[in-house]
Amino acid sequence: MKRKTLKHVCCSAAVVFTLLGGASVSRVYAESLESRSNKEIAIPLFDQVPEATALFPDTLLSWDAKNDPDAPFNSSKVPLATRVQGKKMNVDQSTEAKVLSIAIVNRHTKGTPSQGGTDKAVYNFTNWQYVDTLVAWAGSSGEGIIVPPSGDITDVAHRNGVPIVGTVFFPPEAYGGKSEWVEQFVQKDRTGKFPMADKLLEMSAAYGFDGWFINQETNVDAQTATAMKECMSYLQARKPKKQQVIWYDSMIPTGAVDWQGALNEQNQGYFQEGKKRVSDKMFVDFRWQNLETSRAKAVQLKRDPYDLFAGIDVQANGINSRRKPSSILGENGQPLLSLGLYCPDWTLRDGGQYDVDRYWENETLLWINSQGDPRSVESAKSEWQGVSRYYVEKTPITSVPFLTNFNVGNGDGFYLDGTKVKEGSFNNRSIQDVMPTYRWVIDNEAGNQLEATIDYKDAFNGGSSINLSGTMTADKRTFIQLYASQLKVSASETAAVVTKGADNVSLVLELKGKEKPVTIQGEQQMLANGWVQTTYSLKAASGKAITTIGLDIKNNQTGPASIRLGQLRIGKEKKVSISPVSKLTFSGKTVIDDLTESIRIRWETKGKNTNSYRIYRKVAGTWQFEGETANNSYTLLNQERIEDTANYRVVPVDHYGREQQSKGTTAVYPFEALKKPEIAINASSTLVSVGETITLDATVSKSTETVNWEVVGATPETASGQEMTLSFAKAGTYSVRATAVNASGETEIIKEKYLYVYDQNTGIKIENLSVLPTTTADQGSGYTNEGESYRFALDGNLKTKWCDNSSDKPWMIADLGTVKTIAGFELFHAGAGGESSEWNTREYDISVSDDGSNWRTAVQKRGNTLDHSKDAIGLVEARYVKLVLEKAEKNGKTARIYDWQIIGVDQTGIVKP
Repeated sequence: MKRKTLKHVCCSAAVVFTLLGGASVSRVYAESLESRSNKEIAIPLFDQVPEATALFPDTLLSWDAKNDPDAPFNSSKVPLATRVQGKKMNVDQSTEAKVLSIAIVNRHTKGTPSQGGTDKAVYNFTNWQYVDTLVAWAGSSGEGIIVPPSGDITDVAHRNGVPIVGTVFFPPEAYGGKSEWVEQFVQKDRTGKFPMADKLLEMSAAYGFDGWFINQETNVDAQTATAMKECMSYLQARKPKKQQVIWYDSMIPTGAVDWQGALNEQNQGYFQEGKKRVSDKMFVDFRWQNLETSRAKAVQLKRDPYDLFAGIDVQANGINSRRKPSSILGENGQPLLSLGLYCPDWTLRDGGQYDVDRYWENETLLWINSQGDPRSVESAKSEWQGVSRYYVEKTPITSVPFLTNFNVGNGDGFYLDGTKVKEGSFNNRSIQDVMPTYRWVIDNEAGNQLEATIDYKDAFNGGSSINLSGTMTADKRTFIQLYASQLKVSASETAAVVTKGADNVSLVLELKGKEKPVTIQGEQQMLANGWVQTTYSLKAASGKAITTIGLDIKNNQTGPASIRLGQLRIGKEKKVSISPVSKLTFSGKTVIDDLTESIRIRWETKGKNTNSYRIYRKVAGTWQFEGETANNSYTLLNQERIEDTANYRVVPVDHYGREQQSKGTTAVYPFEALKKPEIAINASSTLVSVGETITLDATVSKSTETVNWEVVGATPETASGQEMTLSFAKAGTYSVRATAVNASGETEIIKEKYLYVYDQNTGIKIENLSVLPTTTADQGSGYTNEGESYRFALDGNLKTKWCDNSSDKPWMIADLGTVKTIAGFELFHAGAGGESSEWNTREYDISVSDDGSNWRTAVQKRGNTLDHSKDAIGLVEARYVKLVLEKAEKNGKTARIYDWQIIGVDQTGIVKP
């Protein structure tokens, strides 16, 4: 399949270590669990917050959930809900064909936070009613090829009744694929077992997801191809009944990757072998032409044709793709096979460019239609019809209580009971609610013009609500059909809806066997901040199956309206026995800076009648909301030090949305002891003429209260603040002293003879030594092709680059031809060349040498995020300069250097002994 390389961004502050021309201080705050634990408070230190798993075959074999500190944060505690079909909303909908979504649900393969974060722009998919299985697509040769879904996406998929599977991706050779990975994967042990297959089953059980999608696109030999089929059969024989093994139409029995675009004799053995099922589903490659033959072959093999999924690639063009949902229809207007969508996350990525408003618009176009109404059949076959045109909706609403806050799992702030309790953008798919089955079925009486949108400006619980906005006429009704369901209720049951901005809201239920829906009036109760709860008796629905749930809305006045739906509950609130929370512990920490820590917490509970858990922190005597999860492990991000300790409390929430305070528990967290500040300094230039301005800047610990500068001979000689701007009236070399101060003390840094000031009459000419005719580059770790070799990093052209995607630590050497005087470096990373800034070099070292053998470190850069980084150094004479990318990307290893300027003077003798 076509794919994008999935990468990760790290937003830490840049730190420069200039070892030539002065000492500096390293800002290393945390080490991995394996290397050490905090000896003062015995809370393990981690370099990063818990991340989703990404492995290679050898690391899969050594993986063990009990020894993986991130595993508790990647497991899902939400069981797979039972769901049923709703009624057909248009004549074209199939009740038999299915939909497989192969979506890049996380922005990166490696480095994905296990439980969300502060970025609102995530793929928080909500149109689950059309998807029968979700493949959490991921994998790259540099980050990991065996990738289970992150726990948060499993939570929400299961809440909506959708099975979710992880990815085993063997890349094509052009994308770094290695035949040995496939060989390792299918290797048997002495007893005839497949250890890798056993590990896949172990991981899916530990994390709570539903199987694996196997994408084998690396050319291998016939023996390995046969072993792959045996391995899949082994999985089939041992997997739990409801788990799935899905095969991508790629490799054939010879071991060659030869996409068939069909189910045929070449690949049928990976689908069905005689009476033995090998894979539960097959994704038929995009090259398909005649789906009739694949359907016939499935029937011949005595398999359901709808276990085959005809692939449509929407990654690049989305709704403008050549093939449409109508492309797989037979002469009877029904799908010949099921539908497989590759990268419908186009709605956020290529189609939305991570703009959340565009994402919601694209979601409507891709999954529903341009009319935004699943009943519509207006779109022509030459247009994208929307998935709703041909695939009937499904619903997990099969029992009471059912509760939704219309929370889509991200937002600009978090609300509890109608009050904003936490500022700032977030994403947390773990607590996404079941959203309406129908987007949107709205009938406005004459004069009303209400339209529905997902809205982040106000919410009842979570980060969003449904906003019905437009003109309304007094006493004219607007009907919105929200959910399909299969519910039976007793006469004592009730329902409730929480709204804002509506004068009258009636509950409308369709009942099985009843020709007309039942409309029920309710009793209103005022809540906080303008929210109103209307409660309804369900006596009229007693003993009958409720098949749809909707609302009739009226206002008393004519004019513009903005009506919010904040909560819907079906089922009378009852007293329930809920499991207590106990043994709240702090299982790890990541020190962001000396005033900020991200804290891993865990607690014990049996989880009976529990929907989620809310975490609070006591601030100034008040319990302040910090987060919510369906798991019993959670990461509190970016906790600010207010005092040396902090009190935290975990409270279980039942299925009616009620906090059970008496069943909660608390614990006290000790922050790292505050130390003296850390400081590193850099100059805008270290080689300037008399009278020219220089800016000095300090990178310091967050706790730093001030920085005091002293440069004897400068104008001015002293200053306070993180920056100092100065100049010099006389030529010479000058030292820099900087002192950082915080509540624990002072830290001083001195760079001797750091700045060189010359008289303008000396003839010194500062230039980019990289582009001089004498400068060459023919040594390094490698490059992708001749058009991306080392010399393109030194040509002064931002349209060319050096690129190396095959080395763990890419490096190159520039030969200046003769010894020259060097004052600093400028690097232009991926973002400077028009690529994603997420691919900018994160960590690099620059060293210099006179002979190409003996090297002196000049720069160590850590935590870079800039497109264009600058590093000034104390003057040094050298002929050779080596650039080593310690981390070419945060989680990958591809070097992308569009330009490397070596700033200096084409002469020697400036540096005095």
